[in-house]
Amino acid sequence: MLQAAVAIQAGVCVDIFAVTNEYTDLASLKFLSIESGGSLFLYANTDDSTIPQDMYRMLSRPYAFTCVLRLRTSTEFKPGHSYGQFFPDPQYENVQHIICCDFFATYAYDFDFANNFGFYRY
Repeated sequence: MLQAAVAIQAGVCVDIFAVTNEYTDLASLKFLSIESGGSLFLYANTDDSTIPQDMYRMLSRPYAFTCVLRLRTSTEFKPGHSYGQFFPDPQYENVQHIICCDFFATYAYDFDFANNFGFYRY
């Protein structure tokens, strides 16, 4: 977790490419890639793998770093759960920080009704 914080401050996005057909403790490494906005790829072997093509695609696509996403809704809704590699701002409500994203990045929200009436008209 500490390495991820250092990577974020340096503006580094960590992608991990692991090649193994044996047990590997990737659970402890995944936080480095997740917290920095990167990805984790696991390949069983190098015989039929697409590692060179995948690495080329990852290195040649455009990225955006240190992004801010603000979610605004009508008064009938409030944001529920959020999904994606972003982190809530500790000071401002409904503001998310995205460390690193590309055009394949996906973010999703569940919405809840702000009151028990739903779309009730007064």
